Amino acid sequence: MNKKWKSLLGIFGLCALCWITLDYFDEDSDAESLPILSTDTTNVTFSPHKGSLFLLYPDRYVKPGTEANNTYVVEVGRDGKVLDEQIIQDPDFGSIALDRKIEKPKLLYATLDHAQYADHFYTFDLHAKRFTKEVVTYFDYDVMIESVSHQGTDTWFKTLTSHKTGKQTYIEGKGFRATISNYDRQAKYETPPELDPNSQKILETERHIAYVTSLAVSDKRDPGGMVFMDKVTGKATVFQAEEEPYEYTTLYSDGTSAYFADSLGHMYRIRDDGEMTTKAIPLLVNAYYDADPIRMTSEESGYQIVSKYDPFIETDELIVVKWTFGDKFTVEEVERPYWNKNNLYRYLYYNPLLKRSYIVECDFESGQDDEVETGRLLIVDEQMNLIEAIQVDFPWGLDFVIE
Repeated sequence: MNKKWKSLLGIFGLCALCWITLDYFDEDSDAESLPILSTDTTNVTFSPHKGSLFLLYPDRYVKPGTEANNTYVVEVGRDGKVLDEQIIQDPDFGSIALDRKIEKPKLLYATLDHAQYADHFYTFDLHAKRFTKEVVTYFDYDVMIESVSHQGTDTWFKTLTSHKTGKQTYIEGKGFRATISNYDRQAKYETPPELDPNSQKILETERHIAYVTSLAVSDKRDPGGMVFMDKVTGKATVFQAEEEPYEYTTLYSDGTSAYFADSLGHMYRIRDDGEMTTKAIPLLVNAYYDADPIRMTSEESGYQIVSKYDPFIETDELIVVKWTFGDKFTVEEVERPYWNKNNLYRYLYYNPLLKRSYIVECDFESGQDDEVETGRLLIVDEQMNLIEAIQVDFPWGLDFVIE
């Protein structure tokens, strides 16, 4: 992905969080005078009225004179009209990224923004419509959770620091020591500094933890590799392609194999015994996957928004792809009439109970104007066909939708 596009995405994300507090509510009203729904997010059952939706804006950037760490709960109708506005004043909650895995289909995992240096994450029960706070108590130092995005039987998370030192220490010529931890078994694995995990999700097989890294060699980063770490010995094995790509990404694990892709257009299947199968896929050339993880809609397939860079016109486009795993693993582009490749999108999550996904869309041009910050909430079915589009304010600050 070109640096200009990545910078714009970062700026939009930060600005949207600021704009929610500054401008979302009517200029004549005081946001802090809104009703307080709760001071603990886990005490709330999110059940909107029939025909409406809850929009959650977990906001950590506030204007002077207001309380920090408010989450704005906005109920809207199908026409986008605001029906109710409330506040959750919970300092432990904040901006979140959502993920779900096949093994626990009715549960969403919510990672807090890295800036919160949290010792906890959240799960959301799609049936009960309630959050549960999962606190990590078995570390000797501050946990500093970086991500709880994972695929496998157990719950895994990554930290920004080593569990042995509690520090984010750079080892000259190598990299940073981090920790990958199994929350269910309270197991902790310190990663070698030269195999520092990237921001992609963790994959679990029967015998290994799989992730991707950017290797550090004499303080110069190279494309790194696909890492299999033995869950018993902690020994790491690195797999690399013959031709060095710009980057690798983790895709999915079915328990016996882990799947990866790279920016040169290759897809990989690595079995637990180390056998690697490679497939060249033209669609993947110059594709990057660092926006949202794959949203699995079945045990073998799922959808993802990826960035596709065109070197001839030096620009990025966002496309939707469908991944299919198994012996005939492959990927294909999904084209739909409502999709504009030049707009900005966030794929929030897939709900298996309602069999639909939630995507927020922000017009690229209006996204650069702080006085025009509106977009659409796209609700799509399991084939990515549009069910309905609802206009919403500040789409880039919208982290969660509940029907």
